[in-house]
Amino acid sequence: MVNWGEWVEQKILEAMRRGEFDHLPGKGRPLQLEENPYLEPGLAIAYHLLRQNDARPEWIEADLAIRRGIEQARQDLRRTLQWRQEALQALAGKSDPRSRREREWIEAEWERALRAFARRIAELNEQIFLYNLKVPIYWLQRFKFDLQEELRALGIPEEEIRALEGPPSSTEPPAR
Repeated sequence: MVNWGEWVEQKILEAMRRGEFDHLPGKGRPLQLEENPYLEPGLAIAYHLLRQNDARPEWIEADLAIRRGIEQARQDLRRTLQWRQEALQALAGKSDPRSRREREWIEAEWERALRAFARRIAELNEQIFLYNLKVPIYWLQRFKFDLQEELRALGIPEEEIRALEGPPSSTEPPAR
């Protein structure tokens, strides 16, 4: 049985070897792909104006803000994790009162950074919710970020992830 895609590809390559595409109009110039056949006719002029004015639809801007936000949050937590590791390593083997206080301060700053990251993930998930309402095609919707998965991907130990979860909130029904 002949694979249709391979057969078509073979025919195109044969035609190229024979030079049948050498004298086409526009050869050597970029294709003009201005028209989108999938766009509703009423929106074509709106998208044309946006493109001409170097603007983007709101949902695309929202997606870019989400992407930038998660990258910044990850980068900030990575930087704090590296600082924490270096600071604790510098204090390794020291047990004097000043070193203990410094260790406690480092751990408090780390916990603050973890809580800030968790708040940032919650904010980004709110942005994703709003983005999903704006996006015109359902398959462009985004999944919300999972805090535990994000922390695992950054190499945060499981016990610190569990500690961040804390006790259940009073709005949740009691566990059975």
